[in-house]
Amino acid sequence: MKLLFIGMLLSILVPGQAQSKFTVYFDFNRYALTADGMRQLDSFLLAKRESGAKYIISLDGYCDPPGTDDYNRTLSLRRVSSVKQHLLNNGIQQRNIVQAKGHGEKDPLNENRTEEERQLNRRVTISLAETTKENQTLKEKIADSTTVAGTSIVLKNMNFYGGTPLLLPESFSIIEELIETMKVNYRLVIEIQGHICCVPYADDSPYGPTGTGLSEERAKTIYAELVGHGIEPNRVSYKGFGHSMPVYPYPEKTEEERIANRRVEIKIISK
Repeated sequence: MKLLFIGMLLSILVPGQAQSKFTVYFDFNRYALTADGMRQLDSFLLAKRESGAKYIISLDGYCDPPGTDDYNRTLSLRRVSSVKQHLLNNGIQQRNIVQAKGHGEKDPLNENRTEEERQLNRRVTISLAETTKENQTLKEKIADSTTVAGTSIVLKNMNFYGGTPLLLPESFSIIEELIETMKVNYRLVIEIQGHICCVPYADDSPYGPTGTGLSEERAKTIYAELVGHGIEPNRVSYKGFGHSMPVYPYPEKTEEERIANRRVEIKIISK
């Protein structure tokens, strides 16, 4: 049975496949891994080593109905923590576990009418997505051997209030990730590059007639955040390009094209 399960896992741990998942189950009102659950995780770890595939992992925990909502959310999160800790103890890196959530009684697989049905809802689902350039963290992109001097990396979800260099709240998580990446990679030197969309030549006063001023002010805002959090100024510079280097030509046809042009990149100077 174990060999069969390993074979099944090897079949899903094939580079090029988008995503796959498997589930481990728990005893009633318990969050410790069962012997079967531990065997499943160990088989997964073995299959992963044998396949050589690199994956990011999401963990989602669930419960059957008995108990209050708050109790079951806590119980489901403890189940997730048990799975996560077992993976971390056996070679999976923290950075590869991108989600660990407890959902309590939400999303049952059935109506919980029998013990067999309730057992199926005492579970943690392990979802695997093959690591690609698109879903790598910033730290992983920097560490990637293909990232060399001259490489540019778009800072996703780096957004500003319209027409200003003021950061939107959702931008601070990527700022924090960039700061941490700079601290870990202490030899890394970067240039922050600002770009705008939509109006290549119209006056965007008070930032100048080509948008270069606004894009430079946005890059300078990120520079100030890095330096303000202890990154040495000689490791960071900034520059604005206005609308001179669009990903999509003007006029952009969709909001997706405008977002792609309205971007901040970091260019690797040295690492």
